[in-house]
Amino acid sequence: MRRVGDFNTEKQALRFWSYLKNQGIESSLEEGEGSQNSGWEIWVAEEDQVSSAFAFFEEFQANPEDQKYISTSQKEKEVKPTHPTGSRGFKQFNLRDKWQRGDRYPGTMTLSLIITCVAVFLLSGMGRNTELMGGFFISEKVNGELSEFLAGEIWRVFTPIFLHFNFLHILFNMYWLHELGSQIERKKGPKFFISFILLIALVSNLVQFILTGPAFGGMSGVVYGLFGYVWVKTRLDPADGFRLDPMVAMIMFGFFLICFTGIFGGIANWAHAGGLAVGLAWGYGSAYRWNHGRK
Repeated sequence: MRRVGDFNTEKQALRFWSYLKNQGIESSLEEGEGSQNSGWEIWVAEEDQVSSAFAFFEEFQANPEDQKYISTSQKEKEVKPTHPTGSRGFKQFNLRDKWQRGDRYPGTMTLSLIITCVAVFLLSGMGRNTELMGGFFISEKVNGELSEFLAGEIWRVFTPIFLHFNFLHILFNMYWLHELGSQIERKKGPKFFISFILLIALVSNLVQFILTGPAFGGMSGVVYGLFGYVWVKTRLDPADGFRLDPMVAMIMFGFFLICFTGIFGGIANWAHAGGLAVGLAWGYGSAYRWNHGRK
């Protein structure tokens, strides 16, 4: 979901919202927060319709009195205030609030990852079944070579993310996978989400393997990648609708740094670093595209 336009007058906002609706673009018309003069915003729900909505908005700005907009504006009368409390009729189309409520529930791919991690954790006897665990490590060799991967076991560069070695380990990772992953999946779609997960997993696992060897596992590298992406988007591209409490960001960055001191024992710190780097870079690239690339 992305904000595609801001309007100073309710009349023009309703006119453009009606036009988008006629073009088959699902959108939300919302009064801006704050004072009565804070304006109105148009939010588009589907990521693949955002580009078209931006193009329509640019055309509308050039000539808002064009007959093609005025001809559809009769629907403005249908969304005038009728509720006894005085709220506007278009508030029923508040997609931003709907998406924020939806963020509390995991997306399909996010839930699938959580279930897989929990299943592997339980089947491995909470990390004690070395025979089962061995098939998920990036390599079962200690010589620093990806011999299994080179022999065709391509999945090994991804599967360490499913390994967890104690209850707190999996609890921390599943909580943040749910909180951050659900946002990204719902706003960017499952195809982007799973591709992004695989990229973060690949980079974070390889960085950890190259620097420390094959004895590691966990979703935390991916979690830090998701965190980095959402953090950048909230700061540089708020129109994309992501949310992250500043205090949570401080805790995540603080935990990232403290782990390097070794106080928590064997932590895959370089996986954290690799995942975070991917998330920050991707988030910045996406924000740059929308803030500068479209101008």
